[in-house]
Amino acid sequence: MTNWLQTSVLQVGTRPAIQAGLAGLFFLIVFFWSTTIMVAGVNGQLCRLPDSGFALQWQHSVEKENWREDYRRQGNQLLLVRSRFKTYGAGTPNNGVLQAGDSGLIDYRLNRLLDELNWVVSSNVQSTLWIQGQAWPVHALLDDYSTLDVHVRRLPLWRYLLMDSCNELFRQAHKLR
Repeated sequence: MTNWLQTSVLQVGTRPAIQAGLAGLFFLIVFFWSTTIMVAGVNGQLCRLPDSGFALQWQHSVEKENWREDYRRQGNQLLLVRSRFKTYGAGTPNNGVLQAGDSGLIDYRLNRLLDELNWVVSSNVQSTLWIQGQAWPVHALLDDYSTLDVHVRRLPLWRYLLMDSCNELFRQAHKLR
């Protein structure tokens, strides 16, 4: 009987210690573990972009044709994957691999690494951000000449968990306009 009683007391006494240990481990992970993500800064507010990428689209001021660039995260940098446009002119890529396509657009695979991207939003060029297939007409959601800053950042897990996705941030901005 004594062995059974000692075993039961030992098991009951270790449960709080295990629970405290797990709570401590959870605390350490949430507050000290960090993750690398793409973020966009809009009017001083940060939002998460998916690592799978996003696209910027705008209307060329002279040609009045849409241009589109696709970006994703690679390590600690942004990767400009491709650029699509109608005709050559000022600002078009001068290197990359030309891809054949039936869309009528020139499609360059660039794979150019960037530390950051600073995008000036304008209704004149219909600035649009595409995230996971969702078009966000940022020219209608933000003031003209606002800057959309995109970069890769290492953040504590707790900040990542509390940060809105850019889809959510733009959804909220759309409701306010």
